[in-house]
Amino acid sequence: MENYLTFMVDNTSYAINVNSVLEVLNMTKPTAVPCALSYIEGLIYSREQGITVVNLRKRFSLEEHEADKRTKIIVVEVHTKHEGNENETVILYGLVADSVQDVIQIYEEERIDDAECSIPKEFISRTLKYDEKPLFILDFKKLFEEHAKLSSLTIQNS
Repeated sequence: MENYLTFMVDNTSYAINVNSVLEVLNMTKPTAVPCALSYIEGLIYSREQGITVVNLRKRFSLEEHEADKRTKIIVVEVHTKHEGNENETVILYGLVADSVQDVIQIYEEERIDDAECSIPKEFISRTLKYDEKPLFILDFKKLFEEHAKLSSLTIQNS
């Protein structure tokens, strides 16, 4: 059995393992970061930690959507290792979702191989059937790979 936090982006259901989720915040305007990747909205601070805010609509190349009262920031912790460095880096990301649904328990994985999704398949680790609908589980490694590499280069050059 695994627990997942489900959320919506562009009327599609996505999920992430709750073990990666630190908190869910109401949408707040991030502080812009110069020269950031196009899908990075900026930085916010919560619990005295900096959080890189990722606009999932931009990351998935979807039509932009004005934030409203249902828009949330899902704060996740991503652990990465880089070639030539045995140390693990922990980066906090805030995922901007159109809405957050529920925490669900999946007892038996019923995988779906042919579900249609409007985002690149590389960002999906697997697709499960939940409530007779496809539920796309995000692959953090691929989703943040580009940003994590840039962050580690910045840290190494400091």
